[in-house]
Amino acid sequence: MTVFASVQAPSEEGYLSTIRSIRETVGRTPLAHIETVNDTRIFAKLEYFNPFSHSVKDRTAAYMLTGPLEKREVDPGRDTIWIEASSGNLGIAYGKIGRLLGLKTMVVAPSIVGDVTFRRIRSTTTFSEITPGGYCPRGERDGAIKKVMDTWVSQPEKFVWRDQYSNEDNITAHEETTGPEIWKQTKGRITTLVAATGTGGTIIGCGLYLKEQDPRIEIVGVQPQVKHHIQGVRNYEESLKPLLLTQNEDLIDEWIEIDDKEAFDATKLLWRKGFPVGTSSGLNYVASRKIARRRRGTEVVTLFPDAFTNSFKIMQNYLTTGRIEDSKTEETKTQPL
Repeated sequence: MTVFASVQAPSEEGYLSTIRSIRETVGRTPLAHIETVNDTRIFAKLEYFNPFSHSVKDRTAAYMLTGPLEKREVDPGRDTIWIEASSGNLGIAYGKIGRLLGLKTMVVAPSIVGDVTFRRIRSTTTFSEITPGGYCPRGERDGAIKKVMDTWVSQPEKFVWRDQYSNEDNITAHEETTGPEIWKQTKGRITTLVAATGTGGTIIGCGLYLKEQDPRIEIVGVQPQVKHHIQGVRNYEESLKPLLLTQNEDLIDEWIEIDDKEAFDATKLLWRKGFPVGTSSGLNYVASRKIARRRRGTEVVTLFPDAFTNSFKIMQNYLTTGRIEDSKTEETKTQPL
């Protein structure tokens, strides 16, 4: 893409222009009318139209990588490695955008992610590693997050760790892009936002913007069942809430929990409707329908966070056997530091 040809340009103006252009390539995704339930229209932001990971995480990665560069907090010419923990899409977006910016990236993923997702991470990052763990770590000293923290603490001069679970750029990305897009695309008629949560960046960023426009807008958080099989989201009975969420949780008006079977059946239905989405989209879809049945005559907006790629194997198994089973990847470090 020639827009990034000046990434190593010597002039400050050219370099900053390139950084800003990265952000301009993400977002502006379509808002689709999915169906009408109980005289309530349900809409979804189709985040798989984002170009790098085909997910909402393109927004987060773009802001987390360009933010400190634009503010000159990190020297782009310094031989550092940008390290992050991710169960999938953020890691993929981090690697791709990092390459365009001329940055070295390292992503540590929990073993639960499976072979397909890890291969996608490995193909885009400079370094990648698998460590034992699930989708819902108990805290900052668990699994992939622990590995990243230990690595950064041991060599802070070598690594840049932005930490998507506590980094304000994660919220800013959605407060400046996703939220305003929803408001504009619904012409201000949105009454309820329904969103599953992982780091909390999407729901908090969107919620901050939307409630500023209209304090009556309800923000509904969605979480999966305990011991779930849905990538990118968390159940907060078995996982500690990320800092971004605990600091802003009063923004969320209601929580709703959806079990795996409901989410997987909804994903199958969305595929039949022509939406090539992952299981977190099924999660949001089920929750939106439940909210719509209780709020007649309103306008509900949710997000379809990503494409089907990372979920295809587990969905294929569900459709053929009726069982929901993860296929953990057994690979360890794939590229030496």
